[in-house]
Amino acid sequence: MKRLRIGVVGVGHLGRYHVLKFASLPEVELTAVVDINEKQLTRIKKELEKEFPKCKPVFTTFYKEIKDLVDAVSIVTPTFAHYEIGSFFLSSGKPVFMEKPIASSVEQAEALVELAEKKDLVLQVGYVERFHPAVKKLRSLVKNPLFIEAHRLSNFPNRNLDIDVILDLMIHDIDLVLSFKKEQKVEFLHAVGAPVFTELPDIVNARIVFEDGTTCNLTASRISIKRQRRFRVFEVGCYMLVDTLANTFYRLEVNKKNRSYTEDKEYFESPDPLKDELKSFVLCVIQNKKPEVSGKEALNSLRLAFQIKGEVEKNLRRFV
Repeated sequence: MKRLRIGVVGVGHLGRYHVLKFASLPEVELTAVVDINEKQLTRIKKELEKEFPKCKPVFTTFYKEIKDLVDAVSIVTPTFAHYEIGSFFLSSGKPVFMEKPIASSVEQAEALVELAEKKDLVLQVGYVERFHPAVKKLRSLVKNPLFIEAHRLSNFPNRNLDIDVILDLMIHDIDLVLSFKKEQKVEFLHAVGAPVFTELPDIVNARIVFEDGTTCNLTASRISIKRQRRFRVFEVGCYMLVDTLANTFYRLEVNKKNRSYTEDKEYFESPDPLKDELKSFVLCVIQNKKPEVSGKEALNSLRLAFQIKGEVEKNLRRFV
């Protein structure tokens, strides 16, 4: 089978992992690596030579130079560059894997989705949580959620500071919520937050109520002492919890007649959701299939993220 020629644009913290995962996939020939920072290019070149000596990609600081070297690209740059680079490759007929969020604005995201559809190209967006086995199990079991609660807390980062905590962290949980409530409109939204260490909101809480009554309480922080990645779903007679840091799934089901209950606990050893996510992109391109997280789904998540952002800014003005 002919291998898919992949280029990675952006090899910072996360892009480095993209390079190494793609290099490990038998379906892929890693043909190009791009970054404007030559030190980062040198670092990843040394890593590849050590771990995958047969892998010999072209290294360059200019993304347009790799157009004829690749069949598809993975874009792992800061968000402000997503539209420029993504539209270039889509216009060139290349399928794109875009790390989240899809773009810096709803208008840019709409343009990328429209371009991918016009060119009939795969545009997959990097919501890696969907590929965690505990989240996969949760999504296979959720039927009619009454209440959803998510806590996504991180230590203060030295990256992604060009975006707020909504687009950096909370958007993962927004994506999961919308995957359960695809046909439902938001009836009520209240959100508060604060810029603590940066000029942008570093901690945000959002309360979302859908038209069918499903209520969601989402909290995201990048100024916490301890990390947390927990997503809870409550249904009639049932409670489910996913912890993607502990790699666990828990389900408690109660018999409302006699108050007896059953538990389902599962631990997933050494999952690699990023590798599974990137492999799914490769197979979607090769087999011309719809990706797990399409550009259109990412656009919907971005729209809700900007609604939350607007609410945070409106409420924040009261204290400024």
